[in-house]
Amino acid sequence: MPDCAHVVNRTGEAAGKAWFFDLRGRSWAVAEFREGEAGARVHQSGPRRLWDEVEAAVAWWVGRGRPGVERFGLAVGPDGLARSW
Repeated sequence: MPDCAHVVNRTGEAAGKAWFFDLRGRSWAVAEFREGEAGARVHQSGPRRLWDEVEAAVAWWVGRGRPGVERFGLAVGPDGLARSW
């Protein structure tokens, strides 16, 4: 998710809040997880629907077999351009 930062605040073993912030705008989203609840309460605001983007990114990752972090990288060529793989 380009230009997005996130922070997770844990309040227990399976409880806490996951915050997402648009670094170039005023959009934000928060998912609140509670002990004993299967889902999360989600709130988001701003023109960029960050939680919708999170869900799409997770679906993309799951659809490709949940690859580990070692399957992703960044290379910088002699032209100075960065390319992700």
